[in-house]
Amino acid sequence: MKLSVSRPVRAAIAVYSADRGLRDTIAGYLGGAGSYQAMLADTDAFLSGRTSQPAPAAIILDVGDGSLLEDTRLQAARERWGAVPIVAISQDMSPDRARQLVRLRAVDWLQQPLDAKELLAALTHASGAGRAEPSKVVTFVSASGGAGATTLALMAAQHLADKAAPGETCVVDLDFQQANCGAYLNLVNEFDLSGIAAQPERLDSELLDTIKLERGPRLALYSFDRPELSFAASGRAFVLRLLDLAALAHRQTVIDLPRLETPWFGDVVRGSDIVFVVFELNIPSLRQARHVLQRVREARDNGDGVFPIANKTTFKLIGNPISRKDVARIFTSGAVFSVARDDALAADALNRGVLPSDISKHSRLVKEAEHVFSTVLARERTG
Repeated sequence: MKLSVSRPVRAAIAVYSADRGLRDTIAGYLGGAGSYQAMLADTDAFLSGRTSQPAPAAIILDVGDGSLLEDTRLQAARERWGAVPIVAISQDMSPDRARQLVRLRAVDWLQQPLDAKELLAALTHASGAGRAEPSKVVTFVSASGGAGATTLALMAAQHLADKAAPGETCVVDLDFQQANCGAYLNLVNEFDLSGIAAQPERLDSELLDTIKLERGPRLALYSFDRPELSFAASGRAFVLRLLDLAALAHRQTVIDLPRLETPWFGDVVRGSDIVFVVFELNIPSLRQARHVLQRVREARDNGDGVFPIANKTTFKLIGNPISRKDVARIFTSGAVFSVARDDALAADALNRGVLPSDISKHSRLVKEAEHVFSTVLARERTG
């Protein structure tokens, strides 16, 4: 992910050891450094090889007395982990077993008892840390009130989540004025965010999990009704830390971003892989869409990965007050997508706290939205 000035600020380090006490000790060292998030597991999990989850930035592998190095599964496991760097740690062991570390292609080897500074130095040397697989970030911005960016953001997130493993997809709602993502799905976050918003450094991966809302097992949601946060002194630091941690925890991040001149607007659109600017087919919304598109392109230094969506459209064969050709003339660079209007379906979904796609997958609204997502979101990252 490209959000804020790094991607992301806390690199995931996988720690594999049969010794639970040692795992907890290493987690403490990593947590104290502030730059790492520890993922703890037994050595059998290492031998199972990489799963479909994003790869960690580095691996710390406890080989104990060296007997693990003689496990017949080791070589195949190392191949499955690919280029992920490994820092090996061990007890005292014989020279013969030490030589077997070559099979691991370990970038460093430390012996117990561990020294925190030596371990962190080894990770810095490994680093690969900081080049962890980034989260794909998709941002929706409404050009005008009621244009429907929130609905499309939630539908896009569900589209991505349906094709991903549980827990890989999240929505981050940055409209603190209304928290519409949570309200739309009838999910209310009752966590008191006051202390964390004032001291963003307190937000860590464990707390992130506490404040998370869930729409089933596949889609996580971070949505907070905190109107004062939009322009608070600590607002930008909180938002960027929230996004960094969300990107670390999830492989796909969808952001609902208000068009307000918030301190983090530029950071978010600059760090997104794809930005959709959503507008309606009326003159004020079209005018605002051109203005928002210009802001987004200036923040990103180009228009790559930026797509206008005409939402709630009712194009007829003839007699359109604003035609497709009119829209194409206004937005001269790149594709302009459209999504059909269906007020009855949209109202029914809103009243039931579900998405339009949950009610009718065959409606024009849903089909055209799915066409946009299938066309754009399957593309490679732009940066």
